[in-house]
Amino acid sequence: MMRVAAVVAAALISGCGSTGYGGGGGGGGGGTTPGFYVVIEGSAFNPLQLSAPPGATVTVLNRDPMAHSVTSEAAAGDFTPGGVGGVEFNTGSFTGSRTFTLPADATDGTVIPYYCTVHKSTMVTPNGSIRIDSSAQPAPAPGSSGGGGGY
Repeated sequence: MMRVAAVVAAALISGCGSTGYGGGGGGGGGGTTPGFYVVIEGSAFNPLQLSAPPGATVTVLNRDPMAHSVTSEAAAGDFTPGGVGGVEFNTGSFTGSRTFTLPADATDGTVIPYYCTVHKSTMVTPNGSIRIDSSAQPAPAPGSSGGGGGY
């Protein structure tokens, strides 16, 4: 019994104090690791416009029970995979979480619209966008539903 308590205590201690900005790239969300996040909940994208620097990894948290994607398009409302300024991404259809990385040479000010390939225009918010901004700073991971939070 004493050994089990020691193992549990060691596991709890090893998880404390993490301040990393990278790594992992997935998880179920709700943590506090700063990064760049898009949440899909209630068939809506949040935020509708995310700013992220070139080379950033974007984590998409799908909190709906059905599969969604985050897929770039050349123009908002095209609902066809494409890109802008050499920036393209596609998470594929998924539940849970996925990540993708923006090109390190993406040009500041480029705005890449995205949509869900599964639901297209039937999403509550059919399009979101990512704006390349070298001054964008990571934010904490969004909390669970109902927790509010500025993301």
